[in-house]
Amino acid sequence: MALVALLAPTGCQEQPAQGPSGGPTTAPSFQPAPVSPRILLGWQYRNAISELLGNEAAQAVQPPPDTALNGFDGIGASQLALSSSAIARYESSAWLAAQAALANTSARGALLGCTPRSTMDEECLRGFLSRFGARAWRRPLTDAELTSWTALGMSAAAAAGDFYSGVEVLIAGLLQSPHFLYMVEVGVPDPSQPGRLALTGHEMATRLAFFLAGTSPDETLLAAAARGELDTAEGVRTQARRLLALPTARTALAHFFDELLQLRELSTLSKDATTFPFFTPSLAASMREETQRLLEDIVWEREGDFRDAFDSGYTFVDKQLAALYGISGAPATGFARVTLPAEEGRGGLLGHASFLSLLAHTTTTSPTLRGRFIRERLLCEPIAAPPTNIPPLPAQNPGEPPRTMRQRLQQHVSNPSCAGCHDKMDPLGLGLENFDAVGRYRTNDNDAPIDPVSTFDRSGTFSGPRQLGGLLRADDRVLRCLVRNLFRMASGHVDEAGEQVSLNQLDEAFATSGYRMKELLVELVASDAFRYARSQEVQP
Repeated sequence: MALVALLAPTGCQEQPAQGPSGGPTTAPSFQPAPVSPRILLGWQYRNAISELLGNEAAQAVQPPPDTALNGFDGIGASQLALSSSAIARYESSAWLAAQAALANTSARGALLGCTPRSTMDEECLRGFLSRFGARAWRRPLTDAELTSWTALGMSAAAAAGDFYSGVEVLIAGLLQSPHFLYMVEVGVPDPSQPGRLALTGHEMATRLAFFLAGTSPDETLLAAAARGELDTAEGVRTQARRLLALPTARTALAHFFDELLQLRELSTLSKDATTFPFFTPSLAASMREETQRLLEDIVWEREGDFRDAFDSGYTFVDKQLAALYGISGAPATGFARVTLPAEEGRGGLLGHASFLSLLAHTTTTSPTLRGRFIRERLLCEPIAAPPTNIPPLPAQNPGEPPRTMRQRLQQHVSNPSCAGCHDKMDPLGLGLENFDAVGRYRTNDNDAPIDPVSTFDRSGTFSGPRQLGGLLRADDRVLRCLVRNLFRMASGHVDEAGEQVSLNQLDEAFATSGYRMKELLVELVASDAFRYARSQEVQP
């Protein structure tokens, strides 16, 4: 992407901030967001298939790709309609999953839960449907549903002369139903608050499971829903803590960081082969792994203060990253924790090669891209889209003295048409100029010495990612932005003004916990904003 694509016209104005930056000190009374069905994300869909039918079935499916909206796939999943090609992929995936599950004759008996006495064993078929359907749709099937679906399966078995053909039709049909593909939320009237809807126990079980564990609710969670234990905030907290102890919870949170920090884009990132001949897909994968390992260490292993992610003096490296960083301590295989050399100023997420590479061009750094990411993703301060008639960055002409990126940008933003947006973004990125477009430490740029001292709003001056991270960890806007981004992923919508009071309570709970992510997750799912909704307004 050309740097010029980030420049703005005369009068470039930042869009109104959403939430944390400059947010209101007081909030109106709580008003939940409207209910909205949300289709399962691709990785949630695969996990659900695996839970129901096993790994072979999960490997056979090919759900359509997810589309992000407002920064998150989950918001796109609640607002975008399915294309005809997406519907076709769900249909083919359902049949492939059913066939893969039933192809394993030694395992299908356990799946079925009974032994058919004949091709037309209706009792066995209905019993399977009752058990499997409740897991697939995350709620018990009604008697009418059981009757009609059993009739469909019996008809298919009779037509093929094979009991398992009827089972295959049922599985494939249930997996194509909106009750499986979507998190269907209707709610029930809340007797304590007229006009407000409380999610039912099974709707809560589905929300909880897919957000915290990334898959369908297990038998324990469905049983808790059936007993009404998810109707209270405390009951939700109990189940949330149980889910967070499952290995799948780590994977689910890793997906959030992949989206928030754009780590998933590393798999397709390319660099100029002449400038960075050592940049390979394997190195890019190590960059993602480093960032995820640091976050996992803070959140799950140490259960520490999440703010450490911004200015930690240690990281995790393998041999490739150790060579890139010019440090020792990497094992022959795998990753190891190492202390970062203080003199280079590397530290925290902003010192990771993942961030430094993603927010750069193929040959050069981009203080503008790095600053824009910090503004938008860490501070929740949207930057206006650039216009099309922006001037290019001044080129280095033959015979001129070498100029650093800072000097070229300073010349560029002397144009008033460019200064508005660059003044918000560039200072944050210029303080990271000691790190090139793949995250290597350097002291010169274009044969000229680098000046890495910069400023961050009114927080003061800094030099390097660790000092900037120290300023960010002390900035309340960063913590509030993190809470809102997590809520947006959990709920599948951008927070509304009526939800502000609930989000403020989450900010306070996060601080009270010592900024422990696991406690934030528990309080988020127990919050009113997660548990209540309102009816959709009917458009005239």
